[in-house]
Amino acid sequence: MEVLPHPHKMTILQGYLQDGMCCALSGLSNTGKSTLLRALCTPEASEGAAWRVYVDCNRMLDLSEQGFYEAVLRAVRAHFRPPAAPAPVTERLEHAYRQVVEPSNPFAIPLGFIEGIEGLYEGVSHPVVLVLDEFDEPFAALEGRTFLNLRALRDRYRPALVYVVGVERPLDELRDDAETAEFRELFADHTCRLGMLAEAWSAERVRQVAAVAGTTLSEEEVNFVVEQAGGHPGLLGAVTRLLLRARAVAPETYASMGTRLVAEALPGDEATRRECGRLWGQLTAAERAALQGLVEREPVGQAARERLTSLGLTDEQGHLFGAAFAAFIRRHGQRRADLPPGVWLDADSGEVYVDGRQAPPLTDLEYRLLRFLIERKDKLCDRFTLVEAVWGEKFIDEVDDARIEKLVSRLRAKIEQDPANPRYLLTVRGRGYRLQSNGQ
Repeated sequence: MEVLPHPHKMTILQGYLQDGMCCALSGLSNTGKSTLLRALCTPEASEGAAWRVYVDCNRMLDLSEQGFYEAVLRAVRAHFRPPAAPAPVTERLEHAYRQVVEPSNPFAIPLGFIEGIEGLYEGVSHPVVLVLDEFDEPFAALEGRTFLNLRALRDRYRPALVYVVGVERPLDELRDDAETAEFRELFADHTCRLGMLAEAWSAERVRQVAAVAGTTLSEEEVNFVVEQAGGHPGLLGAVTRLLLRARAVAPETYASMGTRLVAEALPGDEATRRECGRLWGQLTAAERAALQGLVEREPVGQAARERLTSLGLTDEQGHLFGAAFAAFIRRHGQRRADLPPGVWLDADSGEVYVDGRQAPPLTDLEYRLLRFLIERKDKLCDRFTLVEAVWGEKFIDEVDDARIEKLVSRLRAKIEQDPANPRYLLTVRGRGYRLQSNGQ
């Protein structure tokens, strides 16, 4: 049975939903946000009082209004399959979904989505809660009318339609414009910030990972993992699994060295580096500078310290949450500034450099595309393998050439000095794409 992170946050969210209020859960990468939101959608959590539909926005086929509506209706259709809903409801949902996916004109896309939501309220008896996880990217990128539509539907069906959003940052930090103001207003007083796990919950998480592997850890081993990973669930899992591998692969060495063997292996452990890199990649330049200042024992302003604490990265005394992340920051600061020419991706931090200059942050799809192209640098990448690597095999027939080209164009805008005349990311007409080592 999986330990539920931050049980008091679940209680707070449940209270908002029982009152019919929209709410937001914000937290950095792998701090347990998705686990909590998925748990919120279980039958045990809803107790039959509402239909709670989990929507993973990372599964959007395209970062567009159509892509967002399609992902939501796809999740709704899956939730309301017979016998969960009567045939008229499922038939209307299917019709609405097809209208979004195969629109006769651009206006049919939002109309199809609205029809799908209307169909729910004419055919089901309980309130519907749409739990929109990984909501940062669509909220930051989509046109304001998408969120005006969501607000209008909420006003029309309140309190029978409720939104829960999972984001890395509060909505007001992601976007502050007039078009989204009314939508953001729904969450203004109902946002929970997810920090790191408390020490007792961290230790329980470590024991749980060990139990799944069929073993137990000593108190010394548990305390070592908690010291290294702090209360970050993803890091707790990564460091625990590294320790278990060390015990299994090198039992005699581990018997003599103990956790010191694991500490020496941590900088090269891919899973640990990946978790640290995901955290680092979500931070602003100012937040990174403040963290580097703390690690290097340099002066850090009070406002910057408070910012780090609000993100859950430090405690009230300014201590960083885990030794492994502190070591990652220290190594990152020591990395040489002279980078090789061309496009360079730092797998640890997710940062991209082009001819020594840092490129703007990439979205999840852009990152996956660039990582795939770099792995096949100077080689032709055809449409089939590209879709399989970026979107996944199940979407081979769903992603058309226009969506691929749109994603490529967005990536070019970030890595090319002149996107209209690209030097690195080239189109091989009729065949696919290629990322060149050296610009033309």
